[in-house]
Amino acid sequence: MAPGLHLLISWLTTVEIIKERRERALIALTGLAPDLDGAGIIVDFFTGTTQYYFKYHHYLGHSFLFAFLTASIAAFLAKSQKMLVWFLSLFIIHLHLICDLIGSRSPDGYQWPIYYFYPFNSYYGFAWAGQWELNAWQNQVIGLLLLIFCLYYLIVKKITFLEVFSKRLDSAAVGMYDRWRGNKV
Repeated sequence: MAPGLHLLISWLTTVEIIKERRERALIALTGLAPDLDGAGIIVDFFTGTTQYYFKYHHYLGHSFLFAFLTASIAAFLAKSQKMLVWFLSLFIIHLHLICDLIGSRSPDGYQWPIYYFYPFNSYYGFAWAGQWELNAWQNQVIGLLLLIFCLYYLIVKKITFLEVFSKRLDSAAVGMYDRWRGNKV
């Protein structure tokens, strides 16, 4: 699944449970964190000779050790609800892994296995024969549904997933919506 969809799923999962913006942002970012192991694609692009993306994607960030460490860091950085932040972060990371297992096949047919036990076992990866492509209609429908839910939160609760990045960005988006609707800001 694409990182943008992981962000929306992560934020929507916590928006009703976690009261503070900072903690929601931490948890939402943990939902993106497993894809940090795909950053090698940038080096590969510029060098043209390395294979970091294919060597490390779904290894480093898609393991239970990474999930545990990332959830622990999020809980440490949280100012309130630390245990809840830890559990939800751990849950969100595993939701990320499940989504990747279900819908992250590359267009050339390569299935991205999840090396959950890395670095203790780098030979066995989890894969599912029914894994659909990253750009398949299923992911597009999921993305549309997530956007509809985000629109609900904008209209009804006056909050957006942009709060993950900054309060000002979130306020600006809500203000733009209010101006569009003709409401007073």
